[in-house]
Amino acid sequence: MNSVGVLQASGHSRVHIGNVYNEVVPVPERSETPPRPSFTIPFRRDDNFVERKTILDRIHRASSAPASRVALVGLGGVGKSQLAIEHAYRVRDRFRKQNKEIWAFWVHAGTRARVEEGFNAIADAAKIPGRNQPKADILQLVYQWLHNERNGQWLMVLDSADDVNVFYGTDEKVKQTATIGEGMRPLWTYLPQSSNGSILITTRDKELAFKLTGDHRNLIEVGPMDQDHALTLLVTKSGPQYNKDEGTKLVEELEYMPLAISQAAAYIVQRAPLRPIDPDKSYDYETSANNESYERNG
Repeated sequence: MNSVGVLQASGHSRVHIGNVYNEVVPVPERSETPPRPSFTIPFRRDDNFVERKTILDRIHRASSAPASRVALVGLGGVGKSQLAIEHAYRVRDRFRKQNKEIWAFWVHAGTRARVEEGFNAIADAAKIPGRNQPKADILQLVYQWLHNERNGQWLMVLDSADDVNVFYGTDEKVKQTATIGEGMRPLWTYLPQSSNGSILITTRDKELAFKLTGDHRNLIEVGPMDQDHALTLLVTKSGPQYNKDEGTKLVEELEYMPLAISQAAAYIVQRAPLRPIDPDKSYDYETSANNESYERNG
């Protein structure tokens, strides 16, 4: 006598009679209660953030337009990522003051694989139906979900979008990193422009920034800090370890770059208990700071 049974795995059912297996229609996904909007920025707010009000005001104004795309453009280390983080928290605060909620997503855009990883995280956070199907096109599912105004307001940060080939390329490297089911559709086509959302991009590539935003007026160039902001950052991060002249000389040597100043301050704080700063001795802060490992490069 033949045995009959049903196996269920990966959303599909298979009927077997003896040693014969036949594929049947996929098992419907269990319905999930749509979650409330969540704030998924993976970095804590910097309590010692130094106000660069002109830049933050420009980001706020440009991002307030429906379906906005804004790009922060500048060299590595000028503080683009920190500005994006602070902007995201301020957007959340403004919504909370109005008793409203907003989705906030962070997508590392250095490679196609990292972008896909970020979209997968969005799909999971929003519990997008269909995401667990074996051949789910996650990029398309997220694109459609973001386009649906019923899902609420959202902000997406595309951080470190420095390689034009990640979004527009079709070379062999991109082909090898594309996942099954997503084909070779360029990544830029999965970035929605809908009235319920905005995208903030950080990049070193001005040409890519223009291609992604489509408007030079939405490019905000971020340069080194001015001297006052640089000194404030140094004192805030390290404490009053020296007089103004010494601090001025140090931030000048570090070319007023926020990342370098933060690294130097971290070195000072770490070493200060064991090696009090001697104003008559020269310290190579820049070399020491460059040896530190940091996840974000500004």
